[in-house]
Amino acid sequence: MELEFHGAAQEVGRSCIELRLDDGDRFLFDVGIKFSEGGLVFPEKVLEIKELDGVFLSHAHLDHSGGLPLFENKDLKGPIFSTKQTLAISRILLKDSYKIARIRNLHPAYDLDDIKEVYRDSLFVEFDQWYVHRNIRFMFLNAGHIPGSAMILVEAEGKRILYTGDINTRDSQLMYSAHANPILKEKRVDVVITESTYGDKELPDREELRKKFIQSIKKTIKQGGSVLIPTFALGRAQEILIMLSEEDFGVPIFMEGMCNTITRKILQTPSKYVKNKKKLSDVFYHKIQWIGSPRRRNKILKKQGIFITTSGMMQGGPVLSYLKELWHNPKNKVTLMGFQCKNTNGRHLLEEGFTYIDGWKTTVKCQVEKYDFSGHADSQGIKNLLLAINPKKIFFQHGDPIAIKNMKDWSDKGITSKTFSPAVGSVYKI
Repeated sequence: MELEFHGAAQEVGRSCIELRLDDGDRFLFDVGIKFSEGGLVFPEKVLEIKELDGVFLSHAHLDHSGGLPLFENKDLKGPIFSTKQTLAISRILLKDSYKIARIRNLHPAYDLDDIKEVYRDSLFVEFDQWYVHRNIRFMFLNAGHIPGSAMILVEAEGKRILYTGDINTRDSQLMYSAHANPILKEKRVDVVITESTYGDKELPDREELRKKFIQSIKKTIKQGGSVLIPTFALGRAQEILIMLSEEDFGVPIFMEGMCNTITRKILQTPSKYVKNKKKLSDVFYHKIQWIGSPRRRNKILKKQGIFITTSGMMQGGPVLSYLKELWHNPKNKVTLMGFQCKNTNGRHLLEEGFTYIDGWKTTVKCQVEKYDFSGHADSQGIKNLLLAINPKKIFFQHGDPIAIKNMKDWSDKGITSKTFSPAVGSVYKI
């Protein structure tokens, strides 16, 4: 068998790895996209695949799912295996991605009918159960990243391959963590393909971070300022709501953006690895105020409050309208809640103190903080998982080059597995 890396190799974005079996069957782990200044970037060479026997979708984020409608457009048929929650959320994100592309005059390479085809070609799987498709067996294991997210274990031609997708090895307010499931220890895993997003970093203790986050908000409110929390609509927004659910800040909490639709879908779709649903439901339906129009937004911005809105990297969405009204007051605070990609407004704001508002480069006067409530495992978490599984071969991907190098250097010195850091287009015989 062979593995070919069509994306997410030495980069974060457009995850797509092809598994080719000796009998000619071809499968893909994820089909993601990457956003760039020039438009949408799809996995390389995937459209050269003439026949496809299946896609394993690890989770709903667009860097893992966003290319699926393109496959439908090109009539590359094959069942798409995912959890029910992943597919339900993917439909929302794919439609939103299509809308944004049209607004920005970017060619999305597909139309709305192709998104419907993704749903029609999808097959639901349950966690922790073996399934058989053609000449392979596979199982979806909890990844701890976001609701519905899965590691995917495949048995084919006498070998076991584990694709982690995006993983979190620590419990969050929203998710139970990924762990070395006992099923992985029944036999030796031959190959692990692992993400490396935080492969060069160790993240702080989540409970201590939660306390600092709450204290920071209370301090800003007490001093007469407002707090703007740019957030990712999926995963992070819900965790923020849970953290705020038991606190009394003395000011209203407002929320805007796609967080509304995503939160409703999470609450409506069952998943045994999602935590604190009652807390989430209580704060969602009874404590926060939803903003549904620019007129309402302009009205509430005249008063002190906590404002939670998309997007998490400040690249679009309502967040820039909020920042436009809040940036000039040193009493206000922008609280970033996770990874900020290079060349995004969030990264510029965090490292250089400026952002682009209405096309103008603006040096902000308000306070800026960042809290790493990441949905990803840090370097130690990835190491612990690999040590527990003890595979024969490890492929480090889905990370910046420095993060991947750090993980490979560690594994080359510390464990017996053969390790690889593929580039886009790399092919490996297993």
